[in-house]
Amino acid sequence: MNIGLDIDNVITAFDNDILKEFLLEDKNKRNAGIINKNARHINHGMFDWSQDEVDEFYNNNMERIAKDLKPRRNCKKYMDKLLQDGHKLYLISHRAYPHYQNPEQTTLNWLKKNNINYTKLILSNAPDKTKECKENNIDIMIDDRAGQCKKMRANGINCMLMFTKYNRKEKEDLPFATSWKNLYEEITKLCKKEM
Repeated sequence: MNIGLDIDNVITAFDNDILKEFLLEDKNKRNAGIINKNARHINHGMFDWSQDEVDEFYNNNMERIAKDLKPRRNCKKYMDKLLQDGHKLYLISHRAYPHYQNPEQTTLNWLKKNNINYTKLILSNAPDKTKECKENNIDIMIDDRAGQCKKMRANGINCMLMFTKYNRKEKEDLPFATSWKNLYEEITKLCKKEM
């Protein structure tokens, strides 16, 4: 199978690391802390920041933060197993200017630093990865954004949602994985069905 994998929140523990950074930066702003624990997402009402402040934070810090993101638990182990099973892993991510000055090099350095094995890295120009999935004959795309999964499915791309703390309420009828172990099991089941 050709498996598409988003990077942030699929192979990295993006939200965990970003929350720590927001908490640190909040001390330099109004130091109000988390004002809404039930916010839709960290950058959507959890803090008292304006959208301009959120954008400025990402523009000024994302490349630095991305260099030290932690891999998601067991992602390397199960990515290696998928490769050993004969699958191809396409990392398809929307990492772009202005959040990144050099998204490709930053990403390649992180993958090397964390010894992440994959088939191909593709940086998408838009959050919707339908075009890249079609161009690379992706059999299933794993993403953390429910809205993007729904768009891709509407365009004929088989898509699975990787659960995060912030997308659980939005999953609706999407197939999902709760962990890398669970994702590996679901892909193995899919392969058996197709035989």
